[in-house]
Amino acid sequence: MATVGQVIFRIMIAIIILLVGVIALIIGLSVSGNSTTNDVTTVNAVGQIGKDVILSCTFTPDVKQSSNVLWERVGLPGNVYNYQNGKISLTNQSPLYKGRASLFLNQLAAGNASLQLSNVQLTDTGVYRCTITNSNGSGQNILSLNVGAFSAITMTNISETTLRCASLIWLPKPTVTWQNITSGSDLTNLSTTTYEPNLGNSFQIISDYPGIQENVQYRCVINNALAKAEGNALLSASGLQTSTSLQILSSADVLSSPSILLLCLLSLIIHPGAALW
Repeated sequence: MATVGQVIFRIMIAIIILLVGVIALIIGLSVSGNSTTNDVTTVNAVGQIGKDVILSCTFTPDVKQSSNVLWERVGLPGNVYNYQNGKISLTNQSPLYKGRASLFLNQLAAGNASLQLSNVQLTDTGVYRCTITNSNGSGQNILSLNVGAFSAITMTNISETTLRCASLIWLPKPTVTWQNITSGSDLTNLSTTTYEPNLGNSFQIISDYPGIQENVQYRCVINNALAKAEGNALLSASGLQTSTSLQILSSADVLSSPSILLLCLLSLIIHPGAALW
C-alpha cells in the first residue's frame, strides 16, 4: 500500500506532466507566426510594392563546413532559392522568383541566411520557410511576408483656413484621423477625406480640415495594418511649419526557443526531489 508521501509524489508528477503538455500546446500555437527552432531565427517582414525586401533568417555559424540554405514558400511548388554544397542551385526554383531572389553569400559564414526579394509584388504575400543544414544538423523556421503600399504625408495649407493632408499611395485602404494636439481634441469628424483610385487597386489619400487657427498644432495620421504615416502642422505668423514620419508596422516579435523551458520542466520529472524539497 502506498504511503502518503508516495501519493503526493505521484500527484506532483502528474501535475508536472500536465503542465508540460499545456505549455507545449501553447508554444505550438504560438509558432504559427515567427519563432525560433533549432537555432534558426526568422522575423516577419513587410514589403512595399515595386521595392526590395529582406526576409531575415539567422543561424548559429558552422565553422566546420559550408551551410546549405533552402528558402521555400509554403504551399508553392518548387523553391524560392537554394544554396547547396557551396553553390547556387536554381534548377527547381519557382518561375515567380526567377531573377528576383538572392542571398548575402559573403555573410553566410557569420550565420546570416537572409533572402533579398527585388521588385516585390502583392502576389509575394505568404508564409516562407528558411531551412539550414550543416554539420550541426538541420533546422528550419517560418516567417510571414505581407505586401502593400504606403507613402509619407505632405501637409499644406490650401487656403487661409484649410489644412490639407495628402499621401500618394496606400494599400490596403487606410484610415485617416485628425487631432488638435494643442487641446487634445479629435477633429476627424470635422475633416473631409477622399480616397482616389491609384495603381494596382491602391488609393491616393487627400484629407482636408477647415477652420485652422494660428499657433495651434494639428496632426493627421494615415495608417493600415502595415504602416503608419503621421504629419504635424503649426500655422504661425511666419508661415506653416510641418514635420512628417512614416513607420512600418512589421509585427516582428521573435519568440524564444521552447526547448529551454520544456527541458527545465522535464528536469523536474527526472529529478523530482529537487522540486519537492
